[in-house]
Amino acid sequence: MGSDAAPELHTIWSEAKNHIEQGDYDKAIEIYKYVLIRYSDNDIAVEYANAYLGDIYLTLRQLDLAESHIKKAIDGRPDNPGYHYLLGFTYSLRRQWGKAIGEFEAAVDKEPNNGEYLRGLGWALHCTGDKAKGLDYLHRAINLEPTSVNILNDLAAAYLSGLQFNRAREYAEQAMRIAPGSSVARDILDDIDRFQGDRGQSGEA
Repeated sequence: MGSDAAPELHTIWSEAKNHIEQGDYDKAIEIYKYVLIRYSDNDIAVEYANAYLGDIYLTLRQLDLAESHIKKAIDGRPDNPGYHYLLGFTYSLRRQWGKAIGEFEAAVDKEPNNGEYLRGLGWALHCTGDKAKGLDYLHRAINLEPTSVNILNDLAAAYLSGLQFNRAREYAEQAMRIAPGSSVARDILDDIDRFQGDRGQSGEA
């Protein structure tokens, strides 16, 4: 929080963070809603409370509430790239790719070297059918964050969708080496084995 925030708010944020870390989202939601009422005249507190609420509702996949609160956070600070990323992620979960791309582009415009923002944009572009441009952004992302399991999995899934099995396996196996428990990478590898078994081949399509 900024230095103009009331001292009580620092305690409130810490308490809410502890609830989130313990998985008690209901308690955290209660706290942030209290902030919206108690500190309604504090623009920074309202912005942060809405952003935190949006993030929680996104985690809980309550997408209407997530969108509503994230948009309110953006109203408070439209130049915050993290808020645009969260909104883009919300739209991605709804498969509203056009809206998602717009938000991810806003985030990337502010932080062009943020691998996670590039990942979001790359995957959304890929899902609209602009696969070459999507892969370009995903490769830019992995060059910035070579150990990101999420980016590696997206690259594997993207190449799998194009039936480029060797490239898909390469990235999925990298993800598994970094995170052996990655269910996404394991599913991609299983899909590769199944597709190649059905086609009776071991190489590219």
